Amino acid sequence: MRRLCFTVDLDRDVNDAVAGSSAAVSLDRGDGNAPRFSSCAEGTEVLIDLLDEMGIRATFFCEATALRRSGMGRVISGHEIGFHGLDHEDFTGARTGIRMDQGAMREAVERGICMIRDDAGASPRGFRSPYMDPDEGMLDFLPEYGFTYDSSRYAYVSPDTDAYLLGNGLAEVPAVKGRDAGGKTVTSYLWPMHEGLRRPEDFVGLGEAVEDGTFVLATHTWHMVESRSGGRMSQERAESNLADVREVLAGLLDAGFRPMTVSEALEGRVLRSR
Repeated sequence: MRRLCFTVDLDRDVNDAVAGSSAAVSLDRGDGNAPRFSSCAEGTEVLIDLLDEMGIRATFFCEATALRRSGMGRVISGHEIGFHGLDHEDFTGARTGIRMDQGAMREAVERGICMIRDDAGASPRGFRSPYMDPDEGMLDFLPEYGFTYDSSRYAYVSPDTDAYLLGNGLAEVPAVKGRDAGGKTVTSYLWPMHEGLRRPEDFVGLGEAVEDGTFVLATHTWHMVESRSGGRMSQERAESNLADVREVLAGLLDAGFRPMTVSEALEGRVLRSR
């Protein structure tokens, strides 16, 4: 079976890491780098309309503060809810120089779960680390809080790319990376397309390499209406951007992929370790 898991990182607008602070800021557009959430809210609405149109249930990995500040909790409640940090933290310290200790990580998880449950009406069972950079100690304790899977890693695409079991009991459901026709790396994150650097067929082609397995496709809410390089999109650019996402999803459905949430892709399956 070809499984398609469309995943969305619901996080603060154009998130950016800064030295000396584990929490993310928003890219400075001339008014400072305080966190912003308006593009997150607008982009979420755009994605929900598209998913409703296409009959697809997605998995939203939610930064708890962005979910609250954007007011999108009830809007996404028909979809699977995952966890993407409290404040889009750099848990490992690779970007900020501040590696969070386990006490601070546990506090972020506990507060984030409570906020997401209050705002979206469901406790998250899946985790995606900000920056796709998970802390191994954090992954080890996540099962204590009811988490059953992680989606914070990449796997090289193959005909049987799929979820696998980690030693801590979590299932790992990786995003995908491979090579395009020119030999350049391409991943299943849509951000280069939103930035005008790739076309929909690049991602459809990457997915088509999975013949019997799980293809995790990923994007950000804010990236539907704002680009990192160009700022807020014009209406024309946003409509073109949306059409590109629709083309990717339609192409994968036409290739025989069955859309499902990450939890649905894992349901009833016995996974192997790697």
